[in-house]
Amino acid sequence: MAYDKSVPHSFTKNGIYYFERRVPSDLLRHYQARKITYSLRTRSAPVASSRASRAAQQLDEYWYHLRIKDHGLPGKHLLRLQQSAGGHLSAIPENGSVKLSEAVAIYLKLKGHNRPVTCASSEFLEPRTA
Repeated sequence: MAYDKSVPHSFTKNGIYYFERRVPSDLLRHYQARKITYSLRTRSAPVASSRASRAAQQLDEYWYHLRIKDHGLPGKHLLRLQQSAGGHLSAIPENGSVKLSEAVAIYLKLKGHNRPVTCASSEFLEPRTA
């Protein structure tokens, strides 16, 4: 096994190029092995370089998505959330609008827990009968 610096992430064995990449430690739980190794099925350095670079790029993109999935949605704290019937938070409906009465109900449910209701009986929260 000989490592060839002209072809990134590869080594040769009996003249055949192989791709080799170590799995990052934070993603090891997604894999069964510490390294990803497979034949690039070529004896040509330029072809091996192209295939190895493409494989490394695909792995980098996939690992990025795994990391994002593990850490949740970036900017999640900026989403507008509402309380669902099941008691968990969910995103606002597709139309993106919330009625004032729904917003007050969400606010009171989230912030008013174990506190006196201060504005729930206010006159401007009751529907108008015009």
